[in-house]
Amino acid sequence: MISPSTRERSAARLLAEPGLQHDEAQSALAAAFAVTAIASPRARLDDASLALFGSASLCVAGQAEALADALANQLCLRPERRDHRALLLDHALAERGAHPLQIAVIGHELGRRAGLSTFVASYGGEPWTVLRGAEGLALVGPASVAGDPAADDLHPRCPHQVAHSVLRQLELAAPPEAAERARRLLRALPVRPRRCR
Repeated sequence: MISPSTRERSAARLLAEPGLQHDEAQSALAAAFAVTAIASPRARLDDASLALFGSASLCVAGQAEALADALANQLCLRPERRDHRALLLDHALAERGAHPLQIAVIGHELGRRAGLSTFVASYGGEPWTVLRGAEGLALVGPASVAGDPAADDLHPRCPHQVAHSVLRQLELAAPPEAAERARRLLRALPVRPRRCR
């Protein structure tokens, strides 16, 4: 069994990497806060994305419907803001109660694995998975789709920015030992994460 301090050091090294992906960042955080192998949540995302293969041939609205269905009906995710553990990818996937940040990341990762053009963004103060296609954009959350957002109102969030948000919320809501771990991991993140594309 890997010690908590070793998992934390490993997560800190990964979070400092410039080419970080959302699934890598969130798996590292899950491993740092729980007794979970880093590959476990990623393998679950791989399996869940299989239902979306072939969706890239659909229009953006069709892709959004397929992704929302995967989040709500296949993974059975529901928004959970009260339990700090819902901020961690492994807990969100296992317990099906996920913080909206994790739902956005999970949606992005499912879509990315299935060949869809996705990114994580904030829109109207909430995190969303954004699908991009020739005919426009669509926002996807758990069991919800909002089409045609104004591109100027979207604020893309890179993996470092999402990890920063997750860690800040854990710092505020988690028990003292976990809150202290969140503070230490925040120091591992780049001071000014690069702007997202």
